[in-house]
Amino acid sequence: MLRKHLAIIVMLLLIGALSLFLFGCGGDQAGNDQKPAAAAGAGQQQAEVIKLAGGDWGYPNPYTYYPRGPGSRKTALIFDGLVTVDAGEKVLPALAGDWQAGGDGLSYTFQLRPGVKWHDGRPFTAGDVVFSYEYAKRYPPVSVIDFSGVKKMAAVDDRTVAIELDQPDPNFLTGLTGLKIIPRHIWEQVTDPLNFVAPEAAVGTGPYMLTDYSKEHGTYRYEANEYFWGSKPRVKVIEFVPVSEDILAFEQGEIDRISVTPDILPRFENNPEYRVMQYETSWAYRLYFNMRQRPELADQALRQALAYAIDRRELVEKVERGAAVAGNPGVLHPNNPLYNSGVPQYSCDRQKAQDLLAGLGYQDAGGGVRSNSRGEKLSFTLLADEGSARLAELIKQQLALTGMEVNVQVVDSKTRDARFLKGDFELCINGSGGGEDLKEVTGVGQARATSTTAAVIGYQNPEVDRLYAAQEQETDPDKRRQLMAELQQIVAEELPKLTLYYRNTLAVHRPAVYDGWSGEIYHHDSRINFVAD
Repeated sequence: MLRKHLAIIVMLLLIGALSLFLFGCGGDQAGNDQKPAAAAGAGQQQAEVIKLAGGDWGYPNPYTYYPRGPGSRKTALIFDGLVTVDAGEKVLPALAGDWQAGGDGLSYTFQLRPGVKWHDGRPFTAGDVVFSYEYAKRYPPVSVIDFSGVKKMAAVDDRTVAIELDQPDPNFLTGLTGLKIIPRHIWEQVTDPLNFVAPEAAVGTGPYMLTDYSKEHGTYRYEANEYFWGSKPRVKVIEFVPVSEDILAFEQGEIDRISVTPDILPRFENNPEYRVMQYETSWAYRLYFNMRQRPELADQALRQALAYAIDRRELVEKVERGAAVAGNPGVLHPNNPLYNSGVPQYSCDRQKAQDLLAGLGYQDAGGGVRSNSRGEKLSFTLLADEGSARLAELIKQQLALTGMEVNVQVVDSKTRDARFLKGDFELCINGSGGGEDLKEVTGVGQARATSTTAAVIGYQNPEVDRLYAAQEQETDPDKRRQLMAELQQIVAEELPKLTLYYRNTLAVHRPAVYDGWSGEIYHHDSRINFVAD
């Protein structure tokens, strides 16, 4: 993901204005080039207690957290992998302090850090790593891990793990970050991991220990782990507490950091008590078309008509008040190094949309809603959650201008996610930090738990599958870039999903309380905010 820190709102507004000019009606998409603003004087770099807004995201272990970012980040405070990645996706050591790859790319040998202990004081060994791998194959965790290319994993000794692959995989180490290591001495007798929420189910090797959790109130309490193998945590206690209104709770000192919208920012800017941080991200809202429930959506021309009828510029302006980048039909954010700027952009053109609809046989016989020769209205139900309700209503208004009727159905986010995964929708707005995931429109492997898949939405293109699989295996950067360019071109033309926009994030905190927040990762609850591994 792309995240850059800016300390002043002026740059945000400029970027928002630039995106409005470049996207939507009459505009072509182009990337942004942001530079960090000069940093203000450093504030407090350590804290006894930090409080953040709560909410239940499940019990924080690899099998029971709710499959969204807040759940995985709370779990990451407790559990480690052999390796991890930084904000730029560079693979870094974690429980494995070092490793070597065989010359043929088919073998890896990992040396584990010495002296690592579980939260209960028991020693961590290579046996725990192999056990975690075997257990995850038998009982898939919340975050699906693709082990199809692993031929064998074995413990050479207590501090050495050897892995053999069926074929070279340039993305193997990145994929390995998904395997969270669990203690064999606790989990080896557990046969129902999806319901294992005993206190020992949250024993890990990470920088924090869970000392309290309430599903009913959505509260969590973490304390720094004295056995942690990495650097000393900068915050001793992290608490997630219930709040009814984030801004009010922040102003009253009940929580220590919040996200704000540009219209709220004047309450905090130009005040030395507060510090504002801006992040550009690839977190995106996307529109999905279910071609199984509504076979007419399998017609590429109809999906293109929908894209031409939606004014992404207006969505950015009215819903996000300019604090977003209009979406790329090729899925990748314009600042992604693999972004293909030459794909169709579907700048808002309602006449083009109407021409496409007429060509499909949808005519306006009066009443403002088009219908086909059988008298069937061009009408869809659009599923959204509370957070995207306003976005859904604006899309409804935009599509009505070209004779398409939309009935918006708003549910809570967990219900939306469950229906989304099952394919229980016609059109759906969903958003997540996996906004650049092209895998979900292929038949390759398994998608994330909160993503739909090509099989669910009824989209299938063998060439898309071939290109995606080929770029995963390609080690030459130029060849991979070409494969990704071809893949984006097809996806933009065929539109199995439409990226509406990528959100920017503004966060506010009090530097006198704690000023150790990451300038690259925008989530308040990210591990990097509290400890440097």
